[in-house]
Amino acid sequence: MTPGIYHDIPIEKYHGGVGISKSGLDDINQSPLHYWANRFDPRKPKVDEDTAARLVGNLAHCALLEPDEFDKRYKVGPDVSKNTKEWKAFADLHSDKVCIKPDQYQAAMWQAENMRALPQVRDALAAVGGKPEVSAYWIDELTGELCRCRPDWVAPINAGGVVLLDVKTYGDASTQEFARQIGRMRYHVQDAYYSDGFELASGAEVLAFVFVAVEVNWPHAACAVMLDDHSREQGRRDYRRNLDTYAECRKTNVWPGYSTKIEQVSLPRWAFDKE
Repeated sequence: MTPGIYHDIPIEKYHGGVGISKSGLDDINQSPLHYWANRFDPRKPKVDEDTAARLVGNLAHCALLEPDEFDKRYKVGPDVSKNTKEWKAFADLHSDKVCIKPDQYQAAMWQAENMRALPQVRDALAAVGGKPEVSAYWIDELTGELCRCRPDWVAPINAGGVVLLDVKTYGDASTQEFARQIGRMRYHVQDAYYSDGFELASGAEVLAFVFVAVEVNWPHAACAVMLDDHSREQGRRDYRRNLDTYAECRKTNVWPGYSTKIEQVSLPRWAFDKE
C-alpha cells in the first residue's frame, strides 16, 4: 500500500488490509499473541460481528457524517419483533440493505441532531472540502512499519491545516464519565496515533482531534471533548511502545502471550478491609 490519503477504500477492505491500525495496537498491548491469533491463526472461530452495539454506532456515524447514504444502506421495517414472519419477509425482500426497526432509525436521527447542535462540531461538518471515512497510510520513521488510520471526519480549516473528528456512542456522554471511558478504551492512543500518522500521510497539520460522544439512550445527549497535552503525550508513549513491540515481533516472527512463569499477584486495593 503506497503511503498517502485515500477517499474511496471500502470499510471492509480497509479493516482487512495491510498495515497496523489502532485496534491492532490494542491487541499488541494485551499481548502479541492476541494480535497474531486474531488476524492470522486459521483456527480462529468465525463469529458474527454485527452486534447490536456495533449497529448503533454505525447508524449514528452514517446519520451524522453521511446522511445522503443512510437510505442506501439501511431500510426501515415494520414495528414488529424481528422474530416474526412479517419481519423475516421484509428482511428477505430488502436483503441488499441492513433492515432496522423504526425506533433504531429515530434514535440515529436524534443522535445526529444532537451532535450537530454542538456549534464547533457543526462548523467542522460544514467545512468546505470536509470528507468522511478518510483512510491514511504512512511509514513509521523509527520502525519502517506500514501504519494506517481512518478518521471519521476530516475538516480542512485553513491552508495546510485540518481538524479530525471521531464519533463515539456510549451510555454516558458527560465529560467526566467519557474521560474515564477514554482511559478504559485507550482513546488517548487513538488521538496521538491518528494525529501523528495523518500528518505524515497527508502533509497537513492536525490542528485538533475532537471526540464527539453521543449517548445510546434517550435523550441521546452529546458532547465534544479534546484531550490535554499531558494526556496526548501519554497516548504517544503508549502507541510508540506498542508499535516497537509489533516491529520486533514481525522481525523475529515470535508472538508471545502472557508470562509462562507462575507469577505472584496481590488483590487490588479496594478488595482489602479498610483497617
